[in-house]
Amino acid sequence: MRTITNDYRDVQVLNLGSGGAHGPYLVTQTGVSPRAELPRTNMYVLRADGQWVDFNAYACQGKPEAMDELVFEAMGDVMRLFGRLTGPVRVLQLPVDKEGLEAWLKRQEGRNPLESARAWAMEYRKRHPG
Repeated sequence: MRTITNDYRDVQVLNLGSGGAHGPYLVTQTGVSPRAELPRTNMYVLRADGQWVDFNAYACQGKPEAMDELVFEAMGDVMRLFGRLTGPVRVLQLPVDKEGLEAWLKRQEGRNPLESARAWAMEYRKRHPG
């Protein structure tokens, strides 16, 4: 099990734009929280405030707009944040609603995860025009 880091070389930056559009971007990293009592591998997402959070804490909410705070409009925003990330990794512990997560997983069955993310990004663009 790998511990997550603030090193840009350890992350995956997903361009959720479709049709050649650039952005929005989602920054993810799979691993274990450095302060986990029980080491468990999760997918973490980087927020604009420099904190990592378990993706499931947002997915379980059942409302796409909850994930709006997880995206970066431009790649420059991602690069600037990594330039400021110093010190130990900060992981924000948010609750994960088990029933909400199960419902979200059921809705994702048989779907390509990247295509689901792009569909969400299209809705994000409608909620945040310009």
